[in-house]
Amino acid sequence: MIFILRVSQLHVGLRTSLSGWDTFKSFPKFQVVQTTAWYLLSALLFSQVYIWSASKSSDLGRVKYMPKTERPTLNEKPVYLTCYLLFLGILQAGSHLYFDYDKIDTEVTKDKSQVSSTQDSHQGKYPSDVLYSRIPSLAFTSLQRALILTTLGPFVYSFPFPLFSVRSFSWGLTRMWAGLFYKLPKSGALPAIRPFHWTVLWTTFSAGFMLVLIWEVGNAAFSIYVGQPPLKNDRPITYESRDPNGSLLTGLQGKKVQTRVSQGNQA
Repeated sequence: MIFILRVSQLHVGLRTSLSGWDTFKSFPKFQVVQTTAWYLLSALLFSQVYIWSASKSSDLGRVKYMPKTERPTLNEKPVYLTCYLLFLGILQAGSHLYFDYDKIDTEVTKDKSQVSSTQDSHQGKYPSDVLYSRIPSLAFTSLQRALILTTLGPFVYSFPFPLFSVRSFSWGLTRMWAGLFYKLPKSGALPAIRPFHWTVLWTTFSAGFMLVLIWEVGNAAFSIYVGQPPLKNDRPITYESRDPNGSLLTGLQGKKVQTRVSQGNQA
C-alpha cells in the first residue's frame, strides 16, 4: 500500500513553499484524501491480522463467553485496538503530507573515471547501508508517535463529540457485523468498564510501534532506492547504447518527471 501511494504521488526535489505547514495547506484535496485512505486501509488490515494472530491470553477475541452461562458477548478490547490503529493511520497521513514523504532526492551521476577506486569511496554508498543507518532514527520516530497516540487514544475514543462518539459508533458497527456470526444479547449498551487496562494500553502501544515502523521503513526504502542514480556497472545506463545522445534526448522528452531528471543528471 505504501508502494502504490508513493508511486502515484512521487515528485523530485523540494516543493517551493516557505514551510512544512504551507506545503501541507497547498496539497490538493484528492491527494490528502488518497494519502489518508491508503494509511487507514493499511491500519485496518494490520489490525485484523494482529487480532487474528493474537494468543488467547491477550484476550483480543471478537467475542468472549460469560462465566456460568457461556453466553457470547462482544469484547471491546479489539474494538479499541482497531480504533487506535486507525487514529495512528490519520496521524501518519498528516506526517506524510507535512514532512513531504513523497519527495525524491536524486544525486548527480558521476562517470566511473571521476570516482576513486578505493574501497573507502564506496563505503556507505549502497542503498542497504543507507537504510540500515537510518533504522535507529526511524525507530525513535515510530516510538514517539505510538507513545503519543497511546496517551491520547483513550480520550479521543471516549470523548463525546457533538452528534458523534467514536466509542458508540465503533461499538455499534462492530456489534452489527458480529451479530451475523454470533447470537449476541439484545441489549446494545456499552460496557460499564472501559477497555483501558494497562495490559490493553501496552498491547496498543506495541502494535502501534510495529505498524509505524513498517510505514517509516517502507517510505525510507522507497525514497532511497528510487533516488539512486541510473547506473549500470558504475556507468550511466546510456553508456552501452548504440546512440547515447538519442537515448538521452528520448529520456529528456519523457512524460515522467523522474525519467527526465535521471537523464538530466546523466547529461
